[in-house]
Amino acid sequence: MSSDATETDPIDAPAAAGQTRWRTIGRWAFIFVALAGYAALHLHFGSLLMQQTNFTDKNILGGDQKNNIKLALQTREDLNPDFSKGVSGPIKNWFPHRTDGVVNPLWPWIAAWMADPDQTISANDAVTPQDRALFERGRRFNVGLTLGFIVVLGIACARIFSVAASLNVVLLAGLGAFLPRAVFFQPEPLYFTFFLLTWVACIFALQRNSLWVYALIGILSGIAYMAKGSVQPLVGVFIIVSTLRWLWGWIVAHWPRGIPNLLWVRRNHLFGLFLLVGCHLMTIGPRLNYSQERFGDGFHSYPGYWMWFDDFESCYAWMGTHNTRAQLEAMSPLDKPSLRNYAASHTGTQMWERLRDGMLVKSADLFWPAVTKQSKSNPKPWKGILEWRGLYLGILAAMGLILAIAMRFAVPRPERAWHKLHPESAAICLFVFGSLAAYTLAYGWYTPIGRGDRFMLSLYGPLVLSAVWGAESLLHRARRRAAPQWMIRSYHAAQWLLLALILSRVAEILAHPVFKN
Repeated sequence: MSSDATETDPIDAPAAAGQTRWRTIGRWAFIFVALAGYAALHLHFGSLLMQQTNFTDKNILGGDQKNNIKLALQTREDLNPDFSKGVSGPIKNWFPHRTDGVVNPLWPWIAAWMADPDQTISANDAVTPQDRALFERGRRFNVGLTLGFIVVLGIACARIFSVAASLNVVLLAGLGAFLPRAVFFQPEPLYFTFFLLTWVACIFALQRNSLWVYALIGILSGIAYMAKGSVQPLVGVFIIVSTLRWLWGWIVAHWPRGIPNLLWVRRNHLFGLFLLVGCHLMTIGPRLNYSQERFGDGFHSYPGYWMWFDDFESCYAWMGTHNTRAQLEAMSPLDKPSLRNYAASHTGTQMWERLRDGMLVKSADLFWPAVTKQSKSNPKPWKGILEWRGLYLGILAAMGLILAIAMRFAVPRPERAWHKLHPESAAICLFVFGSLAAYTLAYGWYTPIGRGDRFMLSLYGPLVLSAVWGAESLLHRARRRAAPQWMIRSYHAAQWLLLALILSRVAEILAHPVFKN
């Protein structure tokens, strides 16, 4: 992959040498019209999903949505600091920090601004009119947030990718991942946004490891953590891959006839990791302080314990008897849920079967969700927007693979350094596949406790963007090496055909706009 601008053929091209100003204006006019069309589609589908799915009291009481409402109302008092008792305390408490050990503080903090001043916390098994009003405001906020982010993402992609590729990123990320989760009163839209930004920052750092990029990763991953703690494996994979890249660079530099590397600076890495960790901890500092005071552990998370149970009922019962700092600190190592204790009470076969079955379930959730078997005579409600999202991602991956093979056999050999793929490309591929493997393993193990596609769905947008980024970067190298026009035109035709395939799915929904709750 490369962050360099991707030049394209005259049929579908970013501004490049020799293009007229009017052609550039026409290209951007088309992009903005297309993004406006997507915005209308996003709002329309969002309205349909809010009306037809996740709207009953039973829905609100499930999936931690009522718990998010409760925590938002508890957070509301922090938004009006009382300086009569001091200055530092109210200022510290104003920042997002409250957690119940399950829900992280960012989404409840944002939702607290939407609550009515006189709204009170209702019973755990009740949904009041004020609860429902806050629930609807939160969903509308999430739909607007995801729309704004996807439009900005589309503009950013259009600056370096071809038109069809940029629109495919918008449609697949927006309709395939962000919008389906936006109609819930949950932190996923915030988490998906900052997870993807962290992913992009990690790729930039693997390309050119400037110190400020490490700091940016720390800040973005910290904000993602404040929404949901699941960002930690991503940061862990980046640290491992970047350190392997540093080690490889050290070996090459000390090898006879070492290959010079102008993009990745080894001496930046160790201090960069220090910046990353420091910025991450500073960003999540308010949450760490609150969790330390309440639970006796700054990184306390009940889901971290739940991983070592076999069903959610056992998790919930255990949490009920360990919901104070004193109860948590009173646990002995033999009583604390952990891998060691789980392995002591389960056979290796049982553990392998849990992991294997869970990985299959989570992989299906991401790549092959439920597909509606539609009947023309008796139309059924759709189970999702992009029910074939795995197929679309597979097509994008196939484009990059075929282009790489074609470059090997149909493109002149590289004559200069800038014609070649840099070593950073291998590190980026390792990061992408390593992240996918890490989350498949982690969420696969967690499957008996938490089901549903919201876990793995956070990966869909980053994987789509990475596939397009990789293919467009290969195309850029191919053009530099005087690739034949049939190869370039075939690639662009494939992107336009994929766009047409996605739009045909959109047309199906517009013709029968009914979703299953």
